Amino acid sequence: MDQLTDRYVNALLEISTEKGTLEKDVGQAMRLSDMLKNPNAWSFLVQQHAPDSAKRQYLVRFFPEGISEHLVNFLFLAVQNSRESLIIPVLSEFTKRANRRLGKAEAIVVSAKELSDKQLDAIRAVLSKKINLEIHITPVVDPDIVGGFYVLMDGRVFDATVRSDLNAMRERLKRGSFE
Repeated sequence: MDQLTDRYVNALLEISTEKGTLEKDVGQAMRLSDMLKNPNAWSFLVQQHAPDSAKRQYLVRFFPEGISEHLVNFLFLAVQNSRESLIIPVLSEFTKRANRRLGKAEAIVVSAKELSDKQLDAIRAVLSKKINLEIHITPVVDPDIVGGFYVLMDGRVFDATVRSDLNAMRERLKRGSFE
């Protein structure tokens, strides 16, 4: 992450913490980020010929109930300084760090078929115990997986797929180790 993104994230974290709105701001940042991942929204926002006032109106229009003043100020500052490309990375990193402060973490569980609530709860319990945080799981089905699942969390992969087991077995056989 570059220094400018880090500065924006640190400023947002500091202000949200001071104002006691960290949890609320995380929800707003996630909704903003999701909204901006829409190709039409993003292409308008990064368009050089669109006036800043139109971009500001566009951003605020999606939140008729309003968003935190410091999030609005960040968005307007990014637009004013032609740094729209930093908005999503800043919001993503802000969400990640704020969740850490709140004792939470996000994980994506990718499996060959849909996992039951009981299976997801078991995975959540193991992960929570391992990293000592409350885990929010987003399940994803990938039919290319032979069996099992893998977890993506904080740039790490916890692999419990059949393919990884088969690869490990193949390596043990190559080495002549039959443990």
